[in-house]
Amino acid sequence: MTVEHYIVFIGANAPLSTELTSMKARIAGACILAPAAKKKQVGATRASISLALRVLVKELYNAGGHSEPARLSLWFYEPETAEQFREVWSTFGHSAWVETVPRNLVNKVRPTREYIENKINDVRPMLHEISAATYASRKSSPLSLPLRNFNSSITRDLKTYWYNDLSSDKLSREIKSLKMRFRQTRDKVREGFKDDKALIFKPAKDTECHGIAHPIGSEEKAFACGRFRYGVALFPGFHYDVTAAKSATIQSDLKTSSGAERSLKSEKRRYINIFPNDHLLPEK
Repeated sequence: MTVEHYIVFIGANAPLSTELTSMKARIAGACILAPAAKKKQVGATRASISLALRVLVKELYNAGGHSEPARLSLWFYEPETAEQFREVWSTFGHSAWVETVPRNLVNKVRPTREYIENKINDVRPMLHEISAATYASRKSSPLSLPLRNFNSSITRDLKTYWYNDLSSDKLSREIKSLKMRFRQTRDKVREGFKDDKALIFKPAKDTECHGIAHPIGSEEKAFACGRFRYGVALFPGFHYDVTAAKSATIQSDLKTSSGAERSLKSEKRRYINIFPNDHLLPEK
């Protein structure tokens, strides 16, 4: 059966893991991933975050490709410290739609499950808005941009928890604002969008996407970010043809999908393909 919604919970204990798994019977097309953490690793700990990512990536590998309606939401109890949230966001924030569960529900197994089931009804229209911008309007929206390599105040904002506490209507307005800001960077001559380093990002034509999944990069996070953005599926194979606005070859340093630096000055490349997860092709 095709998975329509991957629902991931970080740091569940064994009873909660069992309870959350039961949601599959009530949410059509859902794949529930709530791996039981060890006693000392319950909650948004580094170990439980890594476990959740590992389980998700394994499931995505096994599933192969996915269709446009596919969704990915991430759930965890409100963290005790800001550092815990930063750790979760650093790992999942650019791929999943992130939601926190009130701390007063910690150790309350059934109420936690009921909270998530009810909250998902509020999340669905939000994901529809994100999908319209990320998938359908990918060539005119900044939501599919490679966040490490498109240098702009837009991507700096998109690296934050920018949709937190927004209603569906406010989210729609925020996306329109982002698209307007993105439109201002358009270079009509080169038919792309210019970033602060004077690189031109030209959205690939549909015929150039080849209908394949994004290259996975070298890490689990890169794989997830190559499949999803803010909880919705990315268009398979979508990427940007990147050139320099002020020189014949690219003189900039770029970031790979793992965050490593790659200097293109010595490579003398006229262009390079950059995917939403910052995977670079051709590889060095």
